[in-house]
Amino acid sequence: MCVSNNFIEQQAYNMAGKIQKNSLYKLVRIDYSYGKSIGFEKQDGQGNHFSEITTNGGAVITKVLLEDKDGTLYSVEPNINGLRFAKGEINYSKYRKLQRKNDFTMFICFFVIIGFFGVSMLLMSKLI
Repeated sequence: MCVSNNFIEQQAYNMAGKIQKNSLYKLVRIDYSYGKSIGFEKQDGQGNHFSEITTNGGAVITKVLLEDKDGTLYSVEPNINGLRFAKGEINYSKYRKLQRKNDFTMFICFFVIIGFFGVSMLLMSKLI
C-alpha cells in the first residue's frame, strides 16, 4: 500500500485552489516556504489562472494574498478559516481572532503532550 508523504503540501495546495476558486477577492500573490512567491497580475474574465501555481519544488504554500475592490490587501493562510474569509462568511478581524485562537490551542496542546511524556518518563524511571 502506497501512502503519500506530502500530505501537508497537498492540503495547502488544495486549500489555496479552493480559496482562489471561491474567493470574492482578487488573488494577488501566493507565498511559499523558503521565501518563494508567485504574483498574479494577469486577469481574465474568469479570474486568475490557478493552473500556473505549482507545488514549487516541494515548498509549502504559507500565505495567500488577496485584494478587495478598494485595493486593501489581506494575507490569509491556506486553511479553512482563510477559505471562510475568502468566501465572505467572516470578516478579516474575525479571521485573525480565529487564527490566534487556533495558534494558542496548538501551543497548549504541544506543551500538554510534552508534559505528558515528561511525567510518563519520570514515572517509568521510578518504577524501574
